[in-house]
Amino acid sequence: MKYRLHLCFALSLACSPKSAEESTDTQSTTGGTIGTSGDGPVTMGHSQTSANPSEPVTTSLGQTVTTFPTTEATTVSPTTEGSATDGDPSDTFPTSATTDVISTSSTPDFTTTGSPCIDPLDQPQSAPCNDASGCGCQTGRCFVVPALGGFCGECLVDADCPEGGCTVPNPVVGVGALCNTGKAGDGCQSDTVCFDAPANDCGVVLEVPGIIKVATCGECEADVDCPAQAPHCTPDYDIAGFTGQKKCKAPDSVPLDSGCDHDGSGDLACASGFCGEATIMNLLFLGICGQCNSDADCPIGQQCSEPAVDLDMGLLFGSVCL
Repeated sequence: MKYRLHLCFALSLACSPKSAEESTDTQSTTGGTIGTSGDGPVTMGHSQTSANPSEPVTTSLGQTVTTFPTTEATTVSPTTEGSATDGDPSDTFPTSATTDVISTSSTPDFTTTGSPCIDPLDQPQSAPCNDASGCGCQTGRCFVVPALGGFCGECLVDADCPEGGCTVPNPVVGVGALCNTGKAGDGCQSDTVCFDAPANDCGVVLEVPGIIKVATCGECEADVDCPAQAPHCTPDYDIAGFTGQKKCKAPDSVPLDSGCDHDGSGDLACASGFCGEATIMNLLFLGICGQCNSDADCPIGQQCSEPAVDLDMGLLFGSVCL
């Protein structure tokens, strides 16, 4: 019952990651410059709060303080001072000060944007996850299956695995994606990661269209890959493992209650001559050799049952005349 509940419940789920929020922080700086003189009055930048920011202010020491409104990142030129011309150093002449605004610029915004992880952090292999970035997984990879959710795993694609291909998650028992060594039955995306002869063809054995596709290294991908003495490319299912592999079979060689290619030459491969189609929730379809494909294939007065899959036991049951 465990497998049935797990897969049926998984196929009914739909996960939608929460949208991330953005935050923006800004900073600005202001500045001024100070010019100094040895003997004369001093003209300098000064903070001013009066109604007229440019109005000179005379200090108690007789210094003339001229204020300039500062702008962000303002640069001013050095002051040019006056000098006495009659030889008397005690004479005081007003110092001319020239202040030029060279450049102004606005301080750039310091904006912080980012998406918080929607999963708990540092989760182990096979832990449930939903954030496709893998931020919550120790492996840094979350294999998300549409409508089923995801699992922390070792890989997303074959390129993540240095010695072979990537075996997709098993939603029946909740096992995350694993890297393999390219042997028969190992997961793959292309023939290039299937290293063991004769299982060096990557073929799809299970598929829920638009949701998940299980492809593994096997003897063939289609009938054309098989030799004349065994011309039928036939799926050999591993229901409990949510996997399997394709093998080349001779005509009339596949027994009852075994996998067959219901979209291809399955009838010719089955010893009974009948390859029926079983379905799980009208999403996952499997070919199974049985006694009939319709009532017309049965003795008069009998009816042809539907092929079935027992997820609890991981068994296939072909059609039967009843």
